[in-house]
This record gives sequence, structure tokens and C-alpha cells, in this order.
Amino acid sequence: MEELTQNQRLNGAAVTKRRVPLSARKNSQAGYLRLLVEAMMEGEALQRPALAQRVGLSRLAVSELLATLETKGLVQVEGALGGSPGRSQLSYALRTDAALNVGFDVGGTKVAAAIADIRGVILAEVTEPTVRTGLTGLVGQLSGIVDKLCEATGLPRYRLRAAGIGVPAAVQPESHVLSLADNLPGLQDGDFPSALREALGVDVLIDNDVNLALLAEVGRGSARARGNVAFVALGTGIGGALMINGKLLRGAHGGAGEMGYMPLWTIEDRGVPGLEERVGEAGIRKFYTSVGGDPQHVVRDIFEMAAAGNGPALATLDTTGEHVARAILTVLALIDPDLIVLGGSIGSRPELIERVKTHVEKAWMRPIEIVRSQSGGRAGLLGAVELAHQHMLEDMFGAHPGA
Repeated sequence: MEELTQNQRLNGAAVTKRRVPLSARKNSQAGYLRLLVEAMMEGEALQRPALAQRVGLSRLAVSELLATLETKGLVQVEGALGGSPGRSQLSYALRTDAALNVGFDVGGTKVAAAIADIRGVILAEVTEPTVRTGLTGLVGQLSGIVDKLCEATGLPRYRLRAAGIGVPAAVQPESHVLSLADNLPGLQDGDFPSALREALGVDVLIDNDVNLALLAEVGRGSARARGNVAFVALGTGIGGALMINGKLLRGAHGGAGEMGYMPLWTIEDRGVPGLEERVGEAGIRKFYTSVGGDPQHVVRDIFEMAAAGNGPALATLDTTGEHVARAILTVLALIDPDLIVLGGSIGSRPELIERVKTHVEKAWMRPIEIVRSQSGGRAGLLGAVELAHQHMLEDMFGAHPGA
């Protein structure tokens, strides 16, 4: 309800309390800026009445929020759309390139990177071989990549607000100490996040690459808006990520979801990933050879041979599907997700997914969805961008009021 008129106040005719400005309320503008910015992310210029309707606030409150965004240089006035002149007729649009974030998917052989705008829309990408000279060399490479991305977009580096990094390692949630990072020599010898934060001059968020792949699927992929999901990545090795009630499950050392170490047959020696030894690329080829397959064939060849009806290849896919199903059934028993996403160069193959589904459906007592990753080989990169994007929004505009 709008403010009372002077006559109403003098006559005591109204009993409704005067509206308190947003800036004076409890929690002030926290969170409502976030709502307003997200309402403007679709790109069209909107007037205050339309914005007020979208976010469920009064026009007065929206005016205060818009003034804050104008001061920060985050909105631009697009002009009047007709009617009498005045500020009430102005339309507002988000300056999408006013704040940027960057994501990195750091692997043992290559680094993929992307820069995104305030909406999370990717503006440019770069991929190059990973520098393997240790922590200092890798930090220098990532900093250089940021320069290349900014040059590609024509945008200044000072607009960068956050960086998300995916690594093939377990990341301790509090100390960010890395472990199981054998694919990146020297990365465990120092404080990688701090070194990168100093080099980039922005907040740095680091997480396991499969965790970030799961974030990508939940944010914009095959698990969109789902809260209880397991992601299984199968390629050179096998990795996993788990989400319970909308929160990533990381564990005490950041190793939750490391499915490759499941001792589904016998207890292996320390550090030996029992499941990965059987369903990783090397394990698949080893089994294929043991049943009469050509030892020169790579996994891609095995799938092609299976499609042609080759006996050893079909036996290999059947056995691999059974092994993966064992791991998924274990996950189902432990955390009770309602969706399994299969990804990676091997895990996303439809031939394997169908075999896994068959085994799981026979053994599990409830219906369970098993789907293919929509993000493909870019899942880790997209997740890193999403991680940085969400952090940037919360840092700049606060959490959602109801969060």
C-alpha cells in the first residue's frame, strides 16, 4: 500500500501503517538485489512496474534497488517507452558485461577455460595443453589464459569478480588441501587456491572436476532442478559426485563420490582403485584381450566391434555394464538418489547406459532414472563457470531472501 496522504494523516482516517523504505527494513536490501538482477537477466529492457511485478516488491522498493544498481554501474537506462516524461517512464536493462567470471577445467593433459558475463552466458573459450612444471607454472598459465579471454572479448580484466577451478583431485572442503592429484605433478606441494587468488586478484573457488560436472547438470543439464543426484563419470578412470537435498556431498577430505576405490570384489592394496581397475579404459581393454579381443584395439574400437556383433566386444560391454551397475546399486543403497547421470567418454555411450539400466532395474526395488549427461566433455568447464557465477551473484547481491 502506498504512503498515506497528508490529509489522511491529519484526520486519522487511515489505520494502515506507513510503508517503511526498503533500506530501513530488517535485512535491508540483502537478497532483493539478487531477485531484481535475475529478473533482468532475460535481456529485455523493463519499466519499474513490470520489474515490481516480477520480483513481488513495490515500485518504491524497486526504485531504491535500481538506484543502487545504477550507482554500481550495473544497469543502463534505455529510454522512455511513451507517456508523460519523467523517471517513471524509463526502462532499465542489465549491463551484462559489467561483471565477469571465469571457469577452468584443469586436466592432466589440457586446460579448458571460459569467461562468462553476469548472466552466466559464456563469451569466449580457450583450450591449451596443461603446463606440467608444478604449481607455479600452472598458476602462471591460468593467469595468462585470463588475459587471452579478456582480449578475445575486448573486456577489461578488472571486471573479473570470481574464478571457479575444477581439478582431478579430492579437495578438502575447509583447508582446500588437494589429495589424489597424481595427474598433476606438484599441485599438492603448495597452496594452489591462495597462489591463484593472488595471481588473479579475485575470489577463487576450487573443487573436484566431477563435482563441478554434477553442478553443470543440475544447473542447466539433464538433472536440472533436481536435488538428489549421483553423477558417474567413466572414461580413462571412474569418478563420481553426489548431491543430497540440493547440497554437494564432499566428505571430511573432499573424497565423497570417489567410486573408483569401491572394493566390490576383494579389498585391494592401499591406493589401488579396485573398481577403476575393471571399468576404466585400461581395465576394459585388459578384459577384452582376455576373452580373445585384439590387444591393439582401443575402447572406441571395442564399441565399434560390438555394434558389428563381435563376440569378445559384446562380452566386454556386458561385463563392464554389470560392474558399473554394481557401483550404482551401492550408491543407491547409501544415499538414495532419484536420478543417476552417466557421463564421460565411455559412460555416456548409449550402448553402455542401456546395459547398466537393465542390471539396475532387475536388482533395485524402486524405479530409478538413469540418464545421459547433456554437458558431455564440457561438463567440468560448465560446472566451474556455474560455481564462479553463483558465488559472484551472492557476493555482489546477496542470497535469495528465502534461502
